[in-house]
Order: sequence, then structure tokens, then C-alpha cells
Amino acid sequence: KFESAVHFSLSYKRQVQLDVYTLSRGTLTNFDLDSALAHRIMGLRRSDILSCVVAVCLVLATRAQIPTPGPPSYELYNYNPVAESGAIVVSGNARFTVLTDSMVRMEYASNGKFEDRATPAILNRNLKVPSFSHSIADGTLSITTDKVEVHYKVGSEFSASTLSAVPGKDADGAFKGWSFGQQDPGNLLGTIKSLDQLGAETLNCTENAHVSVHGESLHCEWGLVSRSGWAVVDDSDNWGLTDGAEWWDSKNTDVNDLYLLAHGHAYKAAIYDYAMIGGRVPIVPRYALGVWYTRWYDYNNLGVKEVVHRYQEHNLPLDVYVTDMNWHKKDNWGGYTFDSHLYPYPEDTFGYLHSLGIYTAANLHDANGVGSYEKMYPEMCKATGFDCSKGASIPFSIVNKTYVYALEDIVLKDVSDELDFWWIDWQQGGAVGGAAGGKQNPTIWTNKIRVTDPKRQGSKERGVILARWGGLGTHRYQVGFSGDVAGLTWENLAYQPYFSLTAANVLYGYWSHDIEGPSDDHEMYTRWVQWAAFSGVLRSHDRGMSAGGCASSDSCSTVRPWEVPDLYYTPIRQAMVMRASLIPYIYTAAYESFYTGLGLLRPMYYEFPEAEAAYASNPNASQYFFGSDLIVAPVVVQGNSTTGLSATSIWLPEGKWVDVNSGKQYTVSESAGQWISKQYHLSEIPRFARANSVIPEIPFKNGDTVGVAVRQYTDLIFTVYGDVTSTSASGSGSVYEDDGVTSEYLEGVGATTTASFTSSSASHMQVAISTVGTYPELPKSRNYFVKFANRHPPTSVTVNGQNCTTWTYDGPSLTVVVPVLNAQTTEKQTIDIVFSGNAAEISGFKGIFSRANLAKLGLDELRITPGAHKAQGGMLQTLSSVGDGLSFAAKNRPADVVASLKGVPGLFTEARAEVAKLSTKTSPGEFNRVLAAQGLLAGAAI
Repeated sequence: KFESAVHFSLSYKRQVQLDVYTLSRGTLTNFDLDSALAHRIMGLRRSDILSCVVAVCLVLATRAQIPTPGPPSYELYNYNPVAESGAIVVSGNARFTVLTDSMVRMEYASNGKFEDRATPAILNRNLKVPSFSHSIADGTLSITTDKVEVHYKVGSEFSASTLSAVPGKDADGAFKGWSFGQQDPGNLLGTIKSLDQLGAETLNCTENAHVSVHGESLHCEWGLVSRSGWAVVDDSDNWGLTDGAEWWDSKNTDVNDLYLLAHGHAYKAAIYDYAMIGGRVPIVPRYALGVWYTRWYDYNNLGVKEVVHRYQEHNLPLDVYVTDMNWHKKDNWGGYTFDSHLYPYPEDTFGYLHSLGIYTAANLHDANGVGSYEKMYPEMCKATGFDCSKGASIPFSIVNKTYVYALEDIVLKDVSDELDFWWIDWQQGGAVGGAAGGKQNPTIWTNKIRVTDPKRQGSKERGVILARWGGLGTHRYQVGFSGDVAGLTWENLAYQPYFSLTAANVLYGYWSHDIEGPSDDHEMYTRWVQWAAFSGVLRSHDRGMSAGGCASSDSCSTVRPWEVPDLYYTPIRQAMVMRASLIPYIYTAAYESFYTGLGLLRPMYYEFPEAEAAYASNPNASQYFFGSDLIVAPVVVQGNSTTGLSATSIWLPEGKWVDVNSGKQYTVSESAGQWISKQYHLSEIPRFARANSVIPEIPFKNGDTVGVAVRQYTDLIFTVYGDVTSTSASGSGSVYEDDGVTSEYLEGVGATTTASFTSSSASHMQVAISTVGTYPELPKSRNYFVKFANRHPPTSVTVNGQNCTTWTYDGPSLTVVVPVLNAQTTEKQTIDIVFSGNAAEISGFKGIFSRANLAKLGLDELRITPGAHKAQGGMLQTLSSVGDGLSFAAKNRPADVVASLKGVPGLFTEARAEVAKLSTKTSPGEFNRVLAAQGLLAGAAI
């Protein structure tokens, strides 16, 4: 019964403690959690920790986190900013609230009236009261949990000598202590408003405090995690909100309002704890995780359709179409009414997009207010009571609730049939529309209003936006718009991954960047798209550089993938297809983010906090976990001028990792990890899968490429990266599923499909696939395709106990594909497979085949491939043909498979040798191609 209600996946100790607490209280009828099992759970490693992901478990856990729900709210939940009385200790003008065993709120109010209202950064203080004690001795109040002890000199204002904290008996060893006002040199940083007009801007809030863009500060926030072992959220200068966190009220009444996060290096626990008080990260609509297109260009109704046609013609994925400011009338910089010159029938243009499953958004500049030229001007005048007798524009306000709600419910509602969400392009200052500036700014408030609009308006649709960061708490209003890219340079490209992964430290996991390339550097454009494929959001866009005066000199930037030569287009398309295929994996990570606070991009130090190299990412080069089981290190440097290959170093942590490109498995036994350096071809994106992980995907089907991300999964692929060095391995991967667009997931209306495997020998593996939970749109049946990566062809395959002859073998990638067709989602599916050889013997062969073909292709273009015109040579040609030959031989000539694979190492050595000889026989014009071929083969060495 227990096993049927849970599965093994990503989780965190505090999460497990919560789940155990919830279930063991008897919330589930007749359910008793064995204490020995509970202790076993707590001792498991990250990859094996129990996670409650079934619908009922999620609902119970969520409700348990708010013992006493607050007043009705338009936020995800009815958060309660008032803590349980048992968590509070008052001493004169000081108040302390023990929120968790590692997180304590510390307030000082000169009049003894403490702040109980929500703020934009903190919505919920009503948590289950943790175990703690407090006492006074020698004039010092001590508050003690297992993780931290807070000491306060009674009757004093807060200062370094009156307020401090020391480790508790079970504290993480990295937490050594803290005192009021202490500087934090180890803070791992957070994020800033955007990258408008900025290059590789520092994320140190002290160093960038003087920087403002568009008349607004950067709203820089320090990270919630630090190598110092502690972090402090200072909410003292924030604004209190009205009941339900609905509206601005007045400034925080406390003199000091601090939250100490004393988690040591338990970074994931710190992120989780903040999510409990700052509010959960919503699950964005599934379409938002697909592929977007935007361009500042005067498309008309036909032009929009032509863009979609080009995506279809080139079999490119497209899920979201965003129209820039050209969509509205041109009476002002901003507008709310369709330009009838371009869109005589908006319902036709955008109805066409909707019919294809493409979701739509449009650019807004709100600062102009509502002018007399707007279609809904008369209705807006009535709703606001503004004197419109002289045709004056109704001025924008971010503090006038009547104006704001009328704008949303009348003006924007009028175009809501055509436009699904908004790109809020606020660039008009931080103290505009009545805002005081600083924490009270239009950026965070327009974000909040438009994400919470659906709930306020009685809809179950999920709120989503494209907008800039407005300060701590903006994580509740996704997704992020990093602004107009300052310049198309390698430096700015390299900075974006670092900027994005660091934002995870303030729960902001969906930064979206302008993806385009300069006219004279298609390599840069290719690498930019490849990075975007493994970023929070893949969104093609230009800020005006793709048209205008540049057109007369053919120097306009590239924003449409099909406009580059095939050498670049092919890897660009491959990257976009990867993104589209990984939607189940990415959406499951979005679910994990909702549950844990962790972003899609996760710093290496979250998993390996004691390894120095885990902190190596910087503005020039970065790597990160993409979800829970993939490490990605985007190539952000220009290729060598001679070979075209790009040098990139990747740090592999302790454990076992599979190079997705080459199939080679690395076993890293040292706690410090291992650095590897490789020369990457333009077609390669450095990716490493955790050994024994199972990565879910959907098949990408030519001829059906647009509007796919939002669909239910009628086909699912599970790729098994089993440990090739172990004779007894096990692992699993899961797909979280729901309707993809509504808020029903908040009530646990969803399902989880898990593929798990075990192996009893190096050549024998069993797989089980099952679905727990349901929802109305869940397919009753679907097709599964289980891929066994880097394996020999099988000698035996059974599916649900029946012999299977429909398996296929992809020789170039050494992958066995076993279909399970028309599988009922209510029934467990099983596969038993025996491979014809030991996978350790072919580790890395995939890379040999791939790079042999790349080397041959480069030499073929100059007609200098050895053996091409003479009887001598031909080793590279033979090697490059082995992989595809295996696809045929696996079923038709299985004996040849064994011989072919055994011959690969020797053949590889001979191929390298014959290519090496070319360097003495080629002309200067051919020399670069030879060096490139040599570099490719050297990088494939096993």
C-alpha cells in the first residue's frame, strides 16, 4: 500500500519530514508509517529519497504547511501571515518567531507593535510550530532549536552586541554563527531586474546599488543561500499589504524585520523553507516551456500566418507566438487596441494560432494610461469616474485599485479571446503611477496583478506573464523577461547561463532571454539557440536589430532559424527539437519547483556543497543541473579559428555520469570530482546524464510540430542510462502530468507515470511502467517507447510476458528501442530484456561513430578522405559506416554485430593514423579541415 502511494524521486530532508508527519498523523485512513521505514527514508541519498508526488499526498502536505489558513486571497493559496502563537516569543520591543528549526524571524518595534501583515516578499508565517525552547539567564533571552540558538540581550535595540546566533546541537557544520549587521562574504547571490543596457553586470547588491536602468533600480536581492552557512532576508523597508495580500497598505511598522536562514550548506532546505513563507513557485502552463517566437516587426494578419507556415515547412517546433508593440494602435508608445491596419479581423489571426494549439501574448507599455483613441475608453471612464469630457487620457496608476482592476477587467478583457497572456514591457521608472519606488514599484505589482487576474476573475486558467524581476517575491509571478540584450557578443552569451542559474537562489527559475544572432557570426547564433534549449524559456526575439537601416547593408541580426546556412541551421534545429522532446522532463521539473522551490536550472553546489569546484560557474563559463538528472555546460566560446572546435571544461562531481553525446560513462570516486576538457563540434551541446537515471521525452514528429507542448502525452519515451559498470543497478524516472493549463493541480488533480528498472547482471534488465493518480484528460491508453542507451542488441525481449519482435536497434547511438503499444494507463507494463554483450565494452563508441562521420564529412567536402579515390586507406570511411550498419545487422546478421563492435577500437586507431598522415600531404587550404578531423577523432578517444 505504501509503495503504491509513492515513488522514488528528487526530494529534500525537510520535505520528507513533512510528508512523514502528515501521513503518520493518520490523515490517510488506516495508514500507519513504519518507524523503521521512516528512518531508512531519512538516511537515503538524494537520488533515492522518498517523494510524495501522488495527488492526495501533495494536497495533504500543502494543507499541513498552513495549519490555520488566512483570509481569501488571489495568490495560489490563502496564505496566513500571522504565525501560530506557539511559535512566538516576545521580549519587550523585540519579537521572535520560530518558523522552522533553521529559520527564525527577528523583529524590533520601538512601540512594541509588531508587523503581522504580508509583504511582497513574505506571505505566509503560519507554519507548523517546530520543537524549540526559550529561557532567560543573566539578562539574555535564548531561543533554541536543534539547528540554531538565537541570543538577545533583553531590553536592547538590535545591534551586533545584542543579537546573535550560534549553531544548535544538530546544526549543519557550515553554520558557525551570526551577529546582527554582519557582512556575508560567502553569499551566493540572487538576481536583478533585467539585463537592459547592461553587459555582464555584477550580482553583488552592494556593488550594483548605484546602478539604475530606465529610471528604476535593479531591485537586486541577495541569495537565500551562502557559503557562510547563513543568509538574512531584511524585510524592514518593505510594504505591508492588506488582507489576502491583495493591495498596498503602508510601510512595515517594524524598525527591524529580519529572517535568519541558518541552514549551513543545506541549500535546498533553505530554498524550501523560504518557499514556505514567500509562497510557492506556480507551475507555469506547459506550453510556456515549449518554443516561443517574438520579433519587433510590423507583421499583419498574413505575416503572422506566414511565420507559422515557415515553422511548419521546416519542421520546427512552435508553441507560443508573442507580438511586440506593433499589435496595437500607434497613437502612443503603449496601447490596448488592435491596429486595424494590420489586423482587420483579430479573431481570424489569433483564432488561427489557437486552432493550431499555439498560445498568444502581446507587448504592453502601461505608463501611457488609457487614451481616448482606445476602443474601451468610454467604459474605462465610467468605471474609474474620470472626467473624460475633454478627451484626456486616463492616467496610469499602480496604487489606485479601481483603475487597475478596471484596466484588467474592461480594457484587457476585451482582447482576451485573442491574447492569452501579457508581455509586460515596463521601462518607465520605479516611482511612476503613484508608486513610492524601491520595494513599492510598478514592476512587481503589474506582475502580481496579471498572474493573479484569473483567480480574481473567477477563472481556473493559470496566470502567466513575461516580465522583469521586481524584487523578492517575484518568483510567484513567472516567467522572467531579461530585457533587451545589450549587444550580440560572446561575452553577453556567456553571462546568460550564469545569470540564470544564480537566480535559482531566489527561486526565480524561468528567465527568458532574447535569442538572436549577428549577421556576421552564425556560430554565435547557433550557440545562443543551443543554450536557450536548456534554459528556462526558449524564446526567439530581437529588439529591432533584425530590420531597419541594417537591411540596406545586409547587416541585420538573425532571429528566424531558417535564414542561416545549413551548416548552422542543422544544429539549431536539433537544439530546438531537443527542447520540444524534453517537455515531459522539463514539466516534471516545473512540478518539482512548485513542490520544493528549486528552479529548472540548479547550481552544482545545491547537490555538492562541499566540493570547491561546484562553485566554479562564473560570468564567463557555467554549468548546472537541468532538472534533477542532467548536467549541462553550454558552449559559450567561439570555435578555434583553425579547427572550428570549441574548448570547454566540465566538472563532473563524485558519482557516475554518462556523456550523452559520446555514450562514455565516467566513474568519479573522488569527493573533489573530476575536470574533463574537450573540443566540441558545433553540433554538440555538453550534457551528462546521471547513471541509472531514466529521462522522459515525447517523440518529435515531422509534419506535426506546432502546438505540441500543451498536448497530453499519447506517446512517451523513457531513455534508460543504466550504469554499465554494475552487475546490479536500479533507477527510475517520472513524468508528472495534469491538464497543463488550469489551477486544478493545486487540488492534486494530476498523475505521475514512473518507469523504473533493475538489473541482476550486466546483460539482463527489467523495466516496469505504472501510473498513479488520474485526471479527466489523462489518456486511457498510450504508446511507450523504452530506449536502452549504449547497449548491445538484445537476444531476448518480452513485453508483459509476451515475446517482443518489434524492437529496433539504432546503431549510431547504440540504442535498443522497445515499443509498448496501446498500453492502458491504468495497468502496469513490464519489459524483460537480455542484451548480447557487456555494455562496459562499448562505452564511448557512440562518440566514435558520431565524430568519425563528422570528420569524414569535413574531408569529403574537399575530396581528400583517405580511400575516396584510391584502393589504399579507407579506415575512416569504414569506421564511419559501422554504426548505421549495426542498425541492419542487429536483426538480420546478429553474428556480424559482435565482430563489428569488437573491431571498433582497432579500426579507430587505424582511422586516426591515416588522418594524421594527411597533414603532410595537404595544401595550405586543406590543412584546417585536416586539423579539424584530427581534433574530432582525438576527442572521441576512449
